[in-house]
Amino acid sequence: MSWVRIPLGPPYFPVSAGFFYYYIMDKTVLRNRYKIIRLKMSTDEVVSKSQAICGRALATIELTKVKNLSVYEPLAKLNEVDASLFISEIRHKYPDIEIRVMGSAKNQRLPRQKFDLIIVPTLAFDANNYRLGWGGGFYDRFLAVQPQALKIGLCFQKGFIKEGLTQEPHDIPLDAVITD
Repeated sequence: MSWVRIPLGPPYFPVSAGFFYYYIMDKTVLRNRYKIIRLKMSTDEVVSKSQAICGRALATIELTKVKNLSVYEPLAKLNEVDASLFISEIRHKYPDIEIRVMGSAKNQRLPRQKFDLIIVPTLAFDANNYRLGWGGGFYDRFLAVQPQALKIGLCFQKGFIKEGLTQEPHDIPLDAVITD
């Protein structure tokens, strides 16, 4: 049997699981870790994996019942999954679907419109489909007022946090996360 020593105290904190306590890293530390991983990706890797993710999204999501959707505008400087292929395919194959591309400003106003589908940027995620974003809180607020929407995250598999994410009261799990 081998033992793994987990440092106590910040940036870790205890989470109870029955009689056992385990430690999960603070979101700020995780955000920094996954940002470094993301920024180390080459442009070619981002492009090829984004194409794979968009292909999976198009094959997985039932779009025939979607009347409108919200999708993020990817930030190339942060190596976000490029959803432009997804958007262009929907415009081509489903011209009746209204698409709203959300800007990247953290302080933008929440749309009043109700959406059938929301595609969100995802820096990292866990097995319960909780997402880690860039820390601005926009998507936490946006998803909270869109309970009717199917909520899908697009993320590179490198963003999977096997240890799990801490959930805060404002966190809303996604319905699915699509990876490469």
